[in-house]
Amino acid sequence: MSTSLYQISPETKTRINKFRTATSRAEKLEHLVIKIQPKPSYEIVVDDQEDGEDGDDDDDDWGVEVNELKDLPEALPDNLPRFVLLAYPLVTKDGLKKTPLVLLYWKPPTVVSQEWKMVYAGCLEMVRSFTNPNKFLEVNNGLEDEDDVQDLKEQIEA
Repeated sequence: MSTSLYQISPETKTRINKFRTATSRAEKLEHLVIKIQPKPSYEIVVDDQEDGEDGDDDDDDWGVEVNELKDLPEALPDNLPRFVLLAYPLVTKDGLKKTPLVLLYWKPPTVVSQEWKMVYAGCLEMVRSFTNPNKFLEVNNGLEDEDDVQDLKEQIEA
């Protein structure tokens, strides 16, 4: 599969850029779920599973509310991969507040479709390049265990 198979629509690019700008100094965890449409389009889009809104300035446009990392699985399917753009506010060891942008490649262990695994792996670099995150992490577990959530938190904050 080549990256020319995948496309990011102008609307999706606008939504991602808006998210980056709106969350650059976020005080709480924010997220944006990105999915790939089924064939024939394989278009990369924002997953509006909860709201179906048209992307106005309301903060709720970013989907299911996630206040902590442990809430993230509620906003994601448990049997399909997704990309998740996180604005993750933290305080550095020096006492500085920052909100790095983190791209998660969500691959729960219950994904059985080899086709979807290949589709997401095939466009990973395109999404990573466009979103330009401060950090990229793969999540291969369902974050059901507190230890898994703590491990992810430590990876983000490292």
